[in-house]
Amino acid sequence: MLNQIDINGEVGFIRHIPEEHRLVVPVSVPGRETIVTIDLEAQSASIMLRVTGTWDALVTLHKAPGPHLVAIRMNWFPMRLWRWFADATAYLIFFISITGIYLWTVLRSERRVGLALIAADAFSFLGIVFALAH
Repeated sequence: MLNQIDINGEVGFIRHIPEEHRLVVPVSVPGRETIVTIDLEAQSASIMLRVTGTWDALVTLHKAPGPHLVAIRMNWFPMRLWRWFADATAYLIFFISITGIYLWTVLRSERRVGLALIAADAFSFLGIVFALAH
């Protein structure tokens, strides 16, 4: 039915209200939430659209990947693609960290440069955190 009314996105928990003969279907995409209320007796649907903004889109993308209710979530292709991207990024960072620690222990001549780069990285990270806090 969602395809018929051209609503795409990640379907949340469908709520069935038997005494009112209704289904409430929340559909979200990063930055937008649509609630489709289906009246089963009248065979009609009402649509409520709410734009949530960029920050909420980032929260949605942050919460989406992972093992949380995989059988229910990840039913929209762009979110599946995002999940693969997020997982690949995490594995890449893990790989770079492990190889960096290995090279740190093996290449003694580069430790001074490594310390300077770590200090520069910490300084830039703290600068970003300070800028975001103010």
